Formats: sequence, structure tokens, C-alpha cells
Amino acid sequence: MKRICLCLMMLLMMSACTSGQLESHPSPERLTELPEKRDVPNSFFTGSPVVPLSETEITEVTGWYREDAVFYLQEDGEHSSVHTYNLLTGESADFFQRDGWVVNIAPNVDYTLFAVQLVTPEHEAEVVILDAAGEPQMTIEGLGDDYSVFWNPYVQNRMLAVAFLPDWEYAGYLVDVGTNEVKPVELEQPYVQWLSETEVAYLLWDELEPNYQAPLYIANLEDGKKKLWRENVISFMSFPGRLSLMVTVDSVYDLYSKYSFFRERELAQQIEMPILNTYSEQWWIPFYSYDAAGEIFYYARPKYSGDFLSYTDGFELIAYDVGTNAENKLAELESHEPMQIAPDGNYLLLGSRYESVFDIEQEVLVQLFE
Repeated sequence: MKRICLCLMMLLMMSACTSGQLESHPSPERLTELPEKRDVPNSFFTGSPVVPLSETEITEVTGWYREDAVFYLQEDGEHSSVHTYNLLTGESADFFQRDGWVVNIAPNVDYTLFAVQLVTPEHEAEVVILDAAGEPQMTIEGLGDDYSVFWNPYVQNRMLAVAFLPDWEYAGYLVDVGTNEVKPVELEQPYVQWLSETEVAYLLWDELEPNYQAPLYIANLEDGKKKLWRENVISFMSFPGRLSLMVTVDSVYDLYSKYSFFRERELAQQIEMPILNTYSEQWWIPFYSYDAAGEIFYYARPKYSGDFLSYTDGFELIAYDVGTNAENKLAELESHEPMQIAPDGNYLLLGSRYESVFDIEQEVLVQLFE
């Protein structure tokens, strides 16, 4: 009898535990007041404040908009649109959109004007010049099938535009954005470099006898006068501040070429570069970029001389100080990649689509997008 009573009591207790509805109790106060979970900033992992792009439909980064922002393109098959992206805040903004496809964006020396080269839906070439707000200032059209533009670093609202015509012909034009004036000018070569407000330098190539060297000439675009500066030059570049760079070699059998820096056309510094032989008249020149404010020449240097097609041992990213003749190895690069320094010299875009940015101060490479 005692067993029966004990079993009945246990059944009643189990029924009482399961028949009532379950109640939810609030969490203790110390748990409900936990701060909101936030993403860890990229700088925690890299030491750099650069924020990677989150856009998934980006085509490429084309270059710098200002010291902390870049241009990037998006395409939808019908046209391409230009946007700006702030590397430090992660904010994007629309800049320019028009029917057709953007080919290139070339800033002037102080990044107040931008020459946007595009191809229209009718497959015609145009150059639209915009201010920093993205407002059109003038358009160059109907002069050729394609264009090259060379901003004058000493007169920021002027450029030299070269229009390419059928049958390998070309024509030169001096463009003044301030007055919307386009003036024809005689050119011996379509690729020129500014030396002063009115003078340009160019290599006079012999079209009948291809060679890797040519004489370097200086021409005054106002009076048309020209003079020989140097014989047997492989390549020539000019930079703001009346600095220029001449590439030469003593012999085709040399293992190193000479990179000579000139200030006001007087030799200032000279460095040697390992040669990657192409076995053709096309001489190998490393990708480079120049920081005018700091007088730093950035370039990709091979570890030794060799054959261009078979060389696979990577490159050194070098920062060469033209003023002090000192160099600093910043990083190792797996491949030979285009580069472009920011206006303030703090960041360096790298890659065929500028998909990476190198933080100069932190000496770290940040992937902007995949």
C-alpha cells in the first residue's frame, strides 16, 4: 500500500512540472548592456588606415583623384561611369557618367583638372576636361581617331593634345582650358615631354631604321626652333620642378644601363639599372613613378640582369631620393607592375588595375579589391 501511495505522489509532482507554460526570464543587467559588436578595422591587421573597396562590380582603379582618394570605373555594357573613393573613410561618390567608355583619366599637375579620354557609342574618340567637381570645362572632338594628352606642369590649365589620324599620321594641338582655345602646332614626334612653359623634348626616331636609341631634341612650341640635346638616348622622361631623366647605355652588351637625372638640364645624379634584354629595338624600362614634393623616384628593380621573357625572380620596390642620392628598398614584388604615387607621396598604387596600394610610412601592401 505504501508503494502505491509513493507512486501516486511522484506522478502528481511530474504533472505539476510539465503542465505549466514555460516562462522567459530577462537576462541579467550586465549581459544586456554589452556594447554593440563592430567590425575590426583593417588597420588592426595591417597597421595602415587604408580601407579596402567593398564594391563588387568595379572594373579598375584608374589613378589618383587627390591625396587620399582614387578614381574607379564601373561598366554595365552600355557605358562606363567614373567614381571617387576615399581610402581613409571608405566613402564613394559619383564623379562622371556619359554614354560611351572611359579609356583613361589624366590629371594636371595640381589635380584641379582631369582629361577624361573616352570612346563614344559611335566609336569616336573624345577628350572631356573636367574640374575637381566633375563639371565639364571643354571637350576635344573631331580631330582624330585617338588622342594622347600631355599636361604642362608649369602652366596648369594648358596641355598638348596629339590627335592620331588614319595611315599613321598625327597632328598636335596646344589647348588652353581657361580660354577654350585649341591651336595647331607642328610636332616631329607624337610623344613629347615638357621641359618648361614653352619647350618640350622628344626622341627623333628613324622610322626606316628601327633602333633602341635615338637623338634627343628640344623644341620651342612658340617659335618652332629646335636643337639637339644628346645623341644615343634610349628613353627620356621629365618631371615637375624642371627635373628630367635620361636612359642610356655604353654598349648593347652591357649588363647595366645608366639612369641620369638632370636638373635645369645639368647632370644631378646617376644610378645603374640591371638590363632585362628583349633582343629587339624595344628596350625594357621598369615601371616607375615620381613624387615631386619629396623628390623620390619609385621604381621596380630586377635583382640581376637577364632575359626579359625568362626572368622570374621578382623585383625590388625601390625609393630613390634624387636630392640625397640615397635609396631605400621598400618591398619585394612578385611581378613587374605599374605604379602611381599619390599627390602627397604617402601611398603608391600598384598592379595592372591598381588593385593594391602600398602604404609608404607603414611599408605594408593593402589589397583594395580582388
